[in-house]
Amino acid sequence: MADTFTQLAGMLQSPLFGQNVINKSTKTNRFLASGILTPDPQFGAHLLDSSEDYMTLPFTNDLDGDPDPWTDLNDIEVSNITTGKQRAMRMRLVKAFGYTDIAQQFSVSNPANVIAADFSDFWARAEQKMLVQMLAGVFANTDIATAKMFDDSAKQFGPRGFLATIGLLGDLQDQTFSKIAVNSSAYSEMKAQQMIDTAEPNSAVGPFGAYNGMQIVVDDDLPLTDDGIATSYIFGNGSVGYSVANPGNSTEVEREARKNGGRTNVINRRVETMHVLGTSVVPSFHSAGQTVTMAELASPDTWEVVKDVDPRNIKVVAYKSKISTDFLPKKKAAAASTSTTSGSTSSK
Repeated sequence: MADTFTQLAGMLQSPLFGQNVINKSTKTNRFLASGILTPDPQFGAHLLDSSEDYMTLPFTNDLDGDPDPWTDLNDIEVSNITTGKQRAMRMRLVKAFGYTDIAQQFSVSNPANVIAADFSDFWARAEQKMLVQMLAGVFANTDIATAKMFDDSAKQFGPRGFLATIGLLGDLQDQTFSKIAVNSSAYSEMKAQQMIDTAEPNSAVGPFGAYNGMQIVVDDDLPLTDDGIATSYIFGNGSVGYSVANPGNSTEVEREARKNGGRTNVINRRVETMHVLGTSVVPSFHSAGQTVTMAELASPDTWEVVKDVDPRNIKVVAYKSKISTDFLPKKKAAAASTSTTSGSTSSK
C-alpha cells in the first residue's frame, strides 16, 4: 500500500492536479460551455486577494437623460456618470473522496485512478446544481420575480408562454436573450410541439437545434414539481459572471493508517464565484467566515436588487408552466403487498 500511496501523492501533486481539475471541469460544465456562465476577469482578479466572504465590485450605469439645446445664451450642463456596487459571494469549497485498503483489494478498478479521473466531473455537476440553486434564490426575491418571471403554472408549456417570458425585457427582447435552459421533460414537450428549429432526433446525441435562434441547454437539476410544474430560464449573454481559482494547498493526499484498517483520502479545495449580474448578496445572510451552503443559495433572504438598478435590466428571465403527464418522469411502482393464508403466499 505504501507504494500505491506514493504514486497517488505524486499523481495528485498540488497545484498541478487542482489546475487540471479546473481545466477539465470547465470543459464539461454545460452551463459554462454554452456561454450561460461567463468567465469574468473582474471576479477572477479578486477571488484570492481577501479572506472576506464577499467581493464588492463597482459598475457604471448607462448614460441617460435627454440632449440639451445648444445656444450661446447658457452654459452647457454637465451630467454625472452614475455608478453602483454589487456584492458577489466568495465561495470556499472542498470535497474529499477516500477508499480503504480492504476496498481496494476487492475493487475491479483502481480507486485512486477513479478519484483522479472523475474529480473534474464531480465539480462540473456541483457547479450546475449551484447555479440552479442560485437562480431559485434570486427569483424568490419578490422584486426580481415581479419583473423577471412569467408564472403561467395553470397553463400548458408552449411557445406563447416563452414569448411572454422573453417579452419581460421589453424593446430589448430580441437583442438580449441567447440561451434557454430547460428540464428534460420540458425539452420533450418542446420537441412534441415542434418548437425546435432544427431537429434530427435519429442522429442526435445531446440537445439539438434551437428555439427562435436561442441555444437549448438541458439539465434535470432544473425545477420540476411532482405535479408537473417546470421552471425554465432564458439567459442573455454575460448574464451570469463566473470565476474559479486554486487556493494554497488546493489538493492533498492524506494517509490514515489506522482508520478503517487503513484509508487513503484525496482532498480538493477551490475558491469560486458565480453571480447573476444586477443582483447583490445581502451582507447579513450568514455568519461571517462560513462559506455559503446550497440552502442559502436558494433562499430569498440571500439576494437583493442592486441599488439604482432597474430589475428589468437583469438579463435572466424565468418561465413556469405545466408539462404534459406523458413527459413527466415515471415513478417506480410500489411493491405489491403479500399475505399468507393456509401456508400459501398470494399477491394482493
